Amino acid sequence: MKEYETYIFDLYGTLIDIHTDEEDPALWEKMTEYLKENFSAEYTPKALRQRYLEICAEEEQNLAKESGAEFPEIKIEKVWARLVQKDILETSDEIRALCIFFREASRDKLVVYEGVTETLDKLKKIGKGIYLLSNAQRVFTEKELSDSGLTDYFDDIFISSDQGIKKPQKEFLQRLLTKNSLSYEKCVMIGNDIFSDVGVAFKNGMDSVFLNTYDFSEKKIENELSELGVKGSRLMPVIVGDGDIRRILP
Repeated sequence: MKEYETYIFDLYGTLIDIHTDEEDPALWEKMTEYLKENFSAEYTPKALRQRYLEICAEEEQNLAKESGAEFPEIKIEKVWARLVQKDILETSDEIRALCIFFREASRDKLVVYEGVTETLDKLKKIGKGIYLLSNAQRVFTEKELSDSGLTDYFDDIFISSDQGIKKPQKEFLQRLLTKNSLSYEKCVMIGNDIFSDVGVAFKNGMDSVFLNTYDFSEKKIENELSELGVKGSRLMPVIVGDGDIRRILP
């Protein structure tokens, strides 16, 4: 594969194999108990989930209106701070602990894909820049990166909840490039999502690699590339059909 100076990675589905289920009724039972015990907030599981979704939608609408972003990204701490019905700052340790409890209660899988550490080690060894551009919540991702042993590989970490926008919003990638004085011609975006990862690279005129870690059919991939408008262009991504990240190595 072509060699680049800088490699920009997506996280979930690219470096980390994760599964969460926020629709699981057992999750909302746990959350009602947690809120009652720690904040004296009273909900039924059904009412809590419904209100959670309502507040998420409200926060996203408000942020989109305020920023004008097509793809806004809220901070989940704001949602839970509203749900506890107390005068507690969203930045408090109590809200952070609540968010982490929610994430870990909803998650049943967190595994680094085979070949990831090997690939990152080799890129570091040959002096390549390594960056993270993730649609994620800082309060969740910071701990998951640490637990997975990946944090120290990155020269910089951009998480959408910090920026208020997410992929494929063009400016999300632009901000990473600007902050780190990177040239898009010397960078490549690697991810497992056509719409967000290939999409944000395409909007910035950057090369990309699509890792098919979820075993999508060739037809689905082709259709999504066509919908994106990238099919047949000079910015067609390199497609790694088996999802093996080691194939990106120069």
